[in-house]
Amino acid sequence: MYPINNISSSPLQTQTLVLPTGQSFSFTMYYIPMQYGWFITSLTYQTFTLNTMRITNNANMLYQWMNILPFGLACFSSSGREPTQQQDFSSGASSLYILTPAEMLAYETYINGGALPS
Repeated sequence: MYPINNISSSPLQTQTLVLPTGQSFSFTMYYIPMQYGWFITSLTYQTFTLNTMRITNNANMLYQWMNILPFGLACFSSSGREPTQQQDFSSGASSLYILTPAEMLAYETYINGGALPS
């Protein structure tokens, strides 16, 4: 897993991230106070575009597109609660990670009843 750093408490932010393969993707995050949540308003990788998805604690939020995307996106919170506050990522209460193809495969094996690798 590769941590996504430099997430501030600014309610609207865009980042372009480089994958271990050298390819890149961009995403825009937006905090919506009335929804108490962070949303990915746009995630673009090559010809794939995802619009509007709530960021939740999940081992791979992009799992349903695993046959299209060569990476996953995970969110974990130290408190166990969802990232509902504007400062959750900047304070370290919640963190976003890019998953490698091997980590995506391990997650798929796990949810299909297999054991996680040690």
